[in-house]
Amino acid sequence: MAYTTGGQNISGQFGMPLYGVQGSLPPFTGNYFWVDGTAGSDGNTGGPTDPFKTLTQAQTACTAGNNDVVFLNGTFSPSATLTWSKNNTHLIGQSLSPYSAATISVASVAATSGAFTPLVNVTATGCIFQNVSVLSGIAQAAAQVCWAEAGGNNTYINCNFNQVGAIQAGAHAGNRALTIASKNNYFQGCVIGGDALVRATGTNYTMELLAGSGSSLFTGCKFVMWCSVAASAQVNAAATTSTGYMIFDDCLFINDMGNAGAVASTLPLTISATAGAVVLVTPTTMFLGVAGKAATTGQLVYISGAPPATLGNIASSTT
Repeated sequence: MAYTTGGQNISGQFGMPLYGVQGSLPPFTGNYFWVDGTAGSDGNTGGPTDPFKTLTQAQTACTAGNNDVVFLNGTFSPSATLTWSKNNTHLIGQSLSPYSAATISVASVAATSGAFTPLVNVTATGCIFQNVSVLSGIAQAAAQVCWAEAGGNNTYINCNFNQVGAIQAGAHAGNRALTIASKNNYFQGCVIGGDALVRATGTNYTMELLAGSGSSLFTGCKFVMWCSVAASAQVNAAATTSTGYMIFDDCLFINDMGNAGAVASTLPLTISATAGAVVLVTPTTMFLGVAGKAATTGQLVYISGAPPATLGNIASSTT
């Protein structure tokens, strides 16, 4: 039996549980389920004291469109792509940090076979994902995407998408932390990418905009990498048809130059002139460890002020 906003084991403002949730979120009117990757069991009811073990079981218990919430603690390691397919079904990690104990991870980054991609595929709309850390990338030279956003109208707060669990993954052209093939998404305070291990190819990307992407906002996010190839890019939309806009506001694009073998990236953003969407970068967004502009600047525009000299030849606007 699910716990509802009126349940006696729920406490919090407006009937919303306060289990480590950070930031202002609307009250959820649906049922609540808990997942504990260590102490839970899929034979439990999914309550706070008898949680499920897997997100698969929790999502099965949820009702699409009902504003149900799944609270995650511990680590869940799917054996195949976790498809988040129920609209208005939310996932909240019981932590206050994007580097949280609430984790979706490959079972072993040292595994040399069994790679699947993406690790998580969001096809639902109207969902909130908060305080969840995600790690993909096993020791296999195979395409591995950490998180695929394909539903649209979704919100991400304080999430961490890391695609470099093993160096073999970081050296593969199909390696991505995040792909977006949908519109009207909102990312706040997220960490996208990883710099614990080197990325040794110029044809993988921290984030890739796919056909169907557009009209999304990134605010206060960090895009991080450690690259040993100058052509490594943080954001790629070189061969994509997007619509609307992509806004990067008060973000940090960091190539960790303090690591051995690191080189300055010459391609922080690769945006095709025919991509369709306008890419807006605010002056409070910074690029660190960068030695050049994107190969195709396309429609990259600054909302106000002058662009950083490290990118060069990028239009600015005072509107």
